[in-house]
Amino acid sequence: MIQIDGVRKSFETPRGRKVVLQDFSLTVRDGTFLGVSGESGIGKSTLISMIAGLQKPDSGKITVNGTELTALPDSKLCRFRNRTMGFISQEQSFLENLSVLDNVKLPTLLSRERLLNASEADERAKSLLSELGILELSEMDPSSLSGGENRRVLIARALMNDPEILIADEPTDAVSRTQAEEITAIFRKLSAGGKTVILVTHDESVLGKCDEVIHLGEPPKTSGF
Repeated sequence: MIQIDGVRKSFETPRGRKVVLQDFSLTVRDGTFLGVSGESGIGKSTLISMIAGLQKPDSGKITVNGTELTALPDSKLCRFRNRTMGFISQEQSFLENLSVLDNVKLPTLLSRERLLNASEADERAKSLLSELGILELSEMDPSSLSGGENRRVLIARALMNDPEILIADEPTDAVSRTQAEEITAIFRKLSAGGKTVILVTHDESVLGKCDEVIHLGEPPKTSGF
């Protein structure tokens, strides 16, 4: 379960300090497929970055599966995040000198704990690519992928360490409607299998497939799902 209590987050801008989240609280129960929407700049990406432990709030508390992220030192936070969460950013962040398969394996290969050995990592990466219908892309250069293929590879990489929580920032942006529906179906299947999925999107048709939706920018309130 994800518990956010009274979080405040602000940033310094040329026009002064801007508060993007103020006294924000939220509970996300295990296995929920949660959609996050709101206007550009309202704090959607900031919220999921804090849930993923990539940013820290100015104040307040974020607890994931009983571990208070806001109290962890960076070294322990990094290990916890690598075991517990998969994060899909808006950027198509691949290492271009590596094949698709090697890019998918990166979370395990870069982990200090080495959750899988080299052979196991290879087998799991191929299994994920196969489940997502893109095993034939294994040896391709990531720069040659289409938008839909790119998103599937990012999902495979995020799932490499079998995280309990999957967080995605605009994963259906700049893909066709058919591809968006296929990607959304993947997230629904993962949620049905027990994973908590948090998805930021402006796409109303995608939000309609979520179990719950929060709209940032609405009057402040405590939400719980």
